[in-house]
Amino acid sequence: MTENTVNNNANNDSGINSCLLPNFCEVGNLFIVILLTEVLAIIFAMAASTSSEQFWDYLAFSSLLMIWIALLNAAILCKFRDWLHKREQNQCLFISFCLMMIVSLVVGLTANQVNHLFYFDYQRNASDSLFLIRIMTISAVIYFLILRYFYIQLQWRKNLAAQSHAEIQALRARIRPHFLFNSMNTIASLITISPEIAEKAIEDLSDLFRASLSEQNMSHLGDEIGLTKSYLAIEALRLGDRLQVEWQIDDELLDLEVPSLCIQPLAENAVYHGIEPIAEGGKILISALQIDNKLKLSVCNPLLSDRQASTYSKKGNQMAQDNIRQRLKLVYGNDGEFIINDTKDNYTVSLLIPLDVINERFDS
Repeated sequence: MTENTVNNNANNDSGINSCLLPNFCEVGNLFIVILLTEVLAIIFAMAASTSSEQFWDYLAFSSLLMIWIALLNAAILCKFRDWLHKREQNQCLFISFCLMMIVSLVVGLTANQVNHLFYFDYQRNASDSLFLIRIMTISAVIYFLILRYFYIQLQWRKNLAAQSHAEIQALRARIRPHFLFNSMNTIASLITISPEIAEKAIEDLSDLFRASLSEQNMSHLGDEIGLTKSYLAIEALRLGDRLQVEWQIDDELLDLEVPSLCIQPLAENAVYHGIEPIAEGGKILISALQIDNKLKLSVCNPLLSDRQASTYSKKGNQMAQDNIRQRLKLVYGNDGEFIINDTKDNYTVSLLIPLDVINERFDS
């Protein structure tokens, strides 16, 4: 399999949008366009003027000119966005650049006609051709930088998707040897004395392997909770009363889509680093609740005392946490949060997923 094929599969599996251009139809993006245009107009006016009176004249004319160029470009790129993204990446860049340059030319020619009618002072000594050359030159530089930024941003998203895809495959393939060994020993010991429990344990273990082989990067919250319960049921056979689990689940949220394997690895870490080292065991609290307009997933486990921690030798590589944090960033951008609350007695990992964008994948 070639590297391009791997990257394409990663992009598709992660649900990442490979669109080069942002969605200029959105109000938020339009606001940013207008804000940046005004900043550029102020900079150009400050650079060209020699007095405060001339500054305001320059600012008024350049703002009007640049706002029209910016809004017309946004409208055209909004209109043709889907069509442009069906082209090859280089074609998309070239056609977008040409469309924006045409807009600058049309607005520049229109401004020249308006200038002949109203005779703005700072244009009296400038020829029409020189004015157009300035407009086109400045536009070409700005458009090049903007499209270059969009291109770099897209490559960053693709690289992040490929890295996340590779890491989630490693996470799925990672079943701790001691867990598999202990599970098989537990099942073997139960076959003769309690075949029903042994059969259920085999089914739970099969569910874990099935999830590790799945290629879906998104799944329903109910499925994620079911998978976690299967894992904890197996561990309960080994740990007995030392492992206690408390669930706080809002049943109305079970149909929501969340990144796959976002709870079970955290529960596994909670058992491995929170329950096993403590002789008397402890309680793991797993919750899925709606907080304001966000889904909050939390896994909380007890911690060793300071004296016990000094002799504890297991060190986590945080692979699961880093992978989940990265996938939250990939799917939800800055709207998703990964929070660790490490106190003296408890260790809590929380995921905050925005409900209003829970089914969106980088639409912009």
